[in-house]
Amino acid sequence: MSSATATPLAPGRLPLIGHAWQLWRDPLEFVLGLRTVGKVVRVGLGRMTLHFVTDPELVHQVLVAQSGSFERGTIFQRAGAVFGEGLVTSDGERHRTDRRMIQPGFRRDRLDHYTAIMSDNARKLAESWRPGERVDVSEAMYHLAITNLTEALFSCDLERAGKHELADVVKVISQGAMMRAVLPPSLTAAPLPVNRRFAAAAEAIHATLDRIITERRARPGDRQDLLALLLSLRDPATGAPRSDQWICDQAVTMLNAGVDTTASTLTWAFHELGRHPEIRERVEEEVDAVVGRGPVGPDQLAALDYTDRFLKEVARLHSFLMLIRRTTAPVELGGVRLPAGAEVAYSLYALHRDPELFPDPERLDPGRWSPGERPVRRDIWLPFGAGVHKCIGDTFSWAEMLAAVAAVTARHRLAPAPGTAVRTKPAIIPKPDRLPMIVRPRQGRGTTDHGALS
Repeated sequence: MSSATATPLAPGRLPLIGHAWQLWRDPLEFVLGLRTVGKVVRVGLGRMTLHFVTDPELVHQVLVAQSGSFERGTIFQRAGAVFGEGLVTSDGERHRTDRRMIQPGFRRDRLDHYTAIMSDNARKLAESWRPGERVDVSEAMYHLAITNLTEALFSCDLERAGKHELADVVKVISQGAMMRAVLPPSLTAAPLPVNRRFAAAAEAIHATLDRIITERRARPGDRQDLLALLLSLRDPATGAPRSDQWICDQAVTMLNAGVDTTASTLTWAFHELGRHPEIRERVEEEVDAVVGRGPVGPDQLAALDYTDRFLKEVARLHSFLMLIRRTTAPVELGGVRLPAGAEVAYSLYALHRDPELFPDPERLDPGRWSPGERPVRRDIWLPFGAGVHKCIGDTFSWAEMLAAVAAVTARHRLAPAPGTAVRTKPAIIPKPDRLPMIVRPRQGRGTTDHGALS
């Protein structure tokens, strides 16, 4: 067994800042290259050392088998100013208690209600587009996700200006969280414009949610949304209602976790459909047969088999760039002994593109998920994480994405805008820097429109 200091060091370390520059300049290539260095690799971020695990068995140890010896790491700690005591930052017994209390908000009967909301919103968005129109798909998916969550959370439809403001705030927080993960604390605390934007975004989202919570307490009504559930909860230690601050923290967590991830994956989904006409046609055929232009309900979602497999591939290729945990006791990972307090990082983006796990990993292939193929191991496809910290809204998000793809493809084909080069923008979940696409009319079941994609 080797010590933590004996593990290989990632190449390219610079004095003072370590590998922070590489992670900031080209994080995708950096994390992909670590698997060639070792199963546990040391990465320097200023004075902090990350022990980056690149092997799926070791990721499973961190998230599931030895999860009791890990807590949230630096990326979550530095986001505490935004998420407070929300599920994304809490640990241990507090996290288990809060998760059990909030879980009923994602029961099947509630998800059926949410699906109706998400299907209706996706239909309205698709019907607002006209043939020949140029749409920014990235922006559209952000606003769709904001609309879905505000209605599921608060039973309210924010005015258009409010949705745009909230979407902008969520983007700033997501980008700021990425920066806080890879840069030394001295830089994230400096009075830089990016830090001021992050602080302003945190203040704005809390102010908006505080106002909504105050208004709801004054006029509760008979609502079946997530906020009603949160307001009904009691502190298990005292029996008192949960504080407005606690409720706000949970709502902030849901908004940020539910908007950014879903919107990014949906944006990539339409980008991939535009690049792969043969896959797009199969999705269209299935949507025509299962849904048509009608509402997308739970039964229709369950029957969208090929579309589900397509989305699994999109989620595989476009997943979390880097997450961090911290050891609370000495642990062994791959023959390496790590002390308590060690920062351990992993990348689902790199794991999902490992050629030993997914042959020809850069290829979008829904057939990987076909019943006749070799089953994909459950411990190597982790778009929502695993173990005690697995995303509580995974089924909500998946239903939302299926409903959106079905509603749009039933009505339009989105073709890449001529002359546009789509580049990946680094973030907690890498996303397109922009995605303008042209709305093309559907010409009937089974027709093709390859010219629009050339």
